[in-house]
Amino acid sequence: MIFLIDTNIVIPLEPASKFDLEINTTTALKFHSLCAKSGNALYIHPAITVDIGKDKDDERKALRSTLITRYNLLESPPLPAILNPSIICPAEEGSNSWVDNCLLAALQGDLVDYLVSEDIGIHKKAKALGLETRVLLLSDAVEFLHDLFDKTPPPHPIVNTQYVYEIDTNDPIFESLRADYGGIKFDQWLSKCKKEHRQAYIVRSPTGELSGILIWKPEDALPNGQKGKVLKICTFKVSDLHGGNRIGELLLKPLFEYIEHNKYQFSYFTAFPKQTLLIAFANDFGFFEVENKDSPGEIAFCKNFEYSSDDENNLSPLEFHVKFGPRITSFNRNKSFVVPIRPKFHLTLFPDLGPFQTSIVPVQLKPCGNAIRKAYICNALTKKICAGDNLFFYRSQDMSAITSVGIVEDIVRSQHPLEIARFVGKRTVYLFDEIEEMCKGNEVLAIPFRMVKATGPPYIRLQTLKKNGILKGQPQSITELSETAIPWLRQHIGM
Repeated sequence: MIFLIDTNIVIPLEPASKFDLEINTTTALKFHSLCAKSGNALYIHPAITVDIGKDKDDERKALRSTLITRYNLLESPPLPAILNPSIICPAEEGSNSWVDNCLLAALQGDLVDYLVSEDIGIHKKAKALGLETRVLLLSDAVEFLHDLFDKTPPPHPIVNTQYVYEIDTNDPIFESLRADYGGIKFDQWLSKCKKEHRQAYIVRSPTGELSGILIWKPEDALPNGQKGKVLKICTFKVSDLHGGNRIGELLLKPLFEYIEHNKYQFSYFTAFPKQTLLIAFANDFGFFEVENKDSPGEIAFCKNFEYSSDDENNLSPLEFHVKFGPRITSFNRNKSFVVPIRPKFHLTLFPDLGPFQTSIVPVQLKPCGNAIRKAYICNALTKKICAGDNLFFYRSQDMSAITSVGIVEDIVRSQHPLEIARFVGKRTVYLFDEIEEMCKGNEVLAIPFRMVKATGPPYIRLQTLKKNGILKGQPQSITELSETAIPWLRQHIGM
């Protein structure tokens, strides 16, 4: 694979002095090491010289101009003019936007497999071009390499619930929050959280520091004044040092379960306009901007969990799920399928669904299992599956049961391992050599999907499925469910 790295990745990789060491240097070096170990190539774009040339420190500029020669250079990359001008505005040559567009043109032209950048503007442009799965933050690039190439991935993160007063408030994760909200003011707010016995979802790194934290509290109105049963997300922070592992999605999973269980109508959070990554992340899960009467300096984002039959009829199944989910899906104008999955891959894709490993051969749990957005790969021949269809995952062999429901985001068929790996990106549970093996002489079906919910425990066993006419026997491949099976399944899973 070829990774194109932005200037903001090269700089932490090549600090010109000890004063130039950055917070991303450790992660960047880990990324470089993983690329070297897995045989993946790092490339830079000729336009990087424009970025480096803007450095006002002549000595540092000269040193970096020398240091970048150790990287592969893209030869004759396509010009930004290949980008759709109705989506990406042409930029003046030599400007920051022009450099960004050069990188995206190389990606769209398939000179590289992935672009690694910390520039949120590039990520927004990539999404508009439909290239978002191939543009990675540095921390996500590290986890992507672990998932695809490393046979000993990092430990699987676990969410715990703690009272705020149990948490060390001197943890580094709070530093940027103190900077944004004022140190004294923020500490006073934390003290208030402790006295009110507020709870938080937390994820810790292997060294014990916080990788992520989410603090919530019940309220009776949204910041625009609308009354209702509301859960406010007071703090939602993923550490800059531990930003991979899909920590954000991992923290949202128990929150959405809590909201469903306690029948909240709305949830909301506030953010500063500069927090574009958080805002884009929230948009992907159906949060939308509302008026903020409480704090005009921040933007309020709300998610609605109540819907009508008109909502279900007027939105596509996938749009309906994003807007009102993730723990709801539509059974209107779409199909449903049973997807058999072997225990090894079920454990990796759904690590929080039992039974837990009983084999004497250890199975490494991967960070992609944390995510709400996942991907499934198989050699099934079916061509019936479309975006918005429902997937009922059936754990074969040891359980013989339907354990979870997902909704399809997209599909692709290919015999080319790189195309499959590009398409599923950081969501897959398979190593790259496993994808290569699946592609030998066979067309592979790749299905990015969103996790809806588990069907238990207790899960829906084969005996029950046969008794109620849902299945005739063990499914050997992806099987479409009949229309008569849907009402029984909906009732059984409470949907």
